[in-house]
Amino acid sequence: MAQQEGLFTQYMYNPASLNTAYTGSRGEKIVYVQYRNQWNNFPGSPGALYFNYQSPGANKLSYGVSISQQTTGPMNQSTIGIDFAYSINTSEEGHLSFGIKPMVDLLDVRFTDLNIYNPQDPWFSVNIDQRVSPNVGLGLFYYDQAGYIGLSTTGILATKHFDQQNSASYLAADQAHFYLMAGRVIPLNDQLLFKPSFLVREVKGVPLQMDISTNFRFEDVVEFGLSYRLSGSISALAAFRVQKNMLLGYSYDKETGRFGTFTGSSSELFFRYEFTPRIPKTIVKPRFF
Repeated sequence: MAQQEGLFTQYMYNPASLNTAYTGSRGEKIVYVQYRNQWNNFPGSPGALYFNYQSPGANKLSYGVSISQQTTGPMNQSTIGIDFAYSINTSEEGHLSFGIKPMVDLLDVRFTDLNIYNPQDPWFSVNIDQRVSPNVGLGLFYYDQAGYIGLSTTGILATKHFDQQNSASYLAADQAHFYLMAGRVIPLNDQLLFKPSFLVREVKGVPLQMDISTNFRFEDVVEFGLSYRLSGSISALAAFRVQKNMLLGYSYDKETGRFGTFTGSSSELFFRYEFTPRIPKTIVKPRFF
């Protein structure tokens, strides 16, 4: 009855973390690393690390590799997935991509790390060690130079983790998460671009969540903006293109309600490296998503 799947505030810099159909859509090989430290005042607070490599392939079929790790208190959950995306042209500039992501989930829960009221309680006598569960992510992603819209799930299966080899049986269920995202790039002048975007997340047992973001890009070098999560947090975002093919970003989140008194703030860092071709492509402006 609580947070189960990590959510990055700066998801828009590589939506492949939520929508596998984004894979290869930039038309170049990418390495992307992102780290989130959530609720820095709260012991055992969630932390998330995400790595993604993606490459456009032949015959409109792109591929990638995603590795994520989430840690919350005594729980450590790792996911390894292979991203596949097939793109078709819907117009001169429009593309529709279909994605599928087979993956394996590994769950560890160290009950022995908890401060247990009754140490003799058999439910906490045996840890869950490397419980393996398969899953499949699916996605649709439409994009052109001016914007995008996508619908996806990061795991269609409501996976259940069992340990029936011991006197106590544990059950942890991963609910299917569904995402709807969209954004639009609006040129304000020759130097400044404006991009409003939103993300809706739906999962059984949790209230509907929505992120509304506004980003600006100045001179194709500096990006900055704000994001508001309807569940009660506001974020400041910034990114810097330190080289033509290298982008660094940081965000700072703050809970807006009473909850923030106990949790403190959250921070994110990301790094994106684009393998540009030896013969540069003619692009008026780098794509803003």
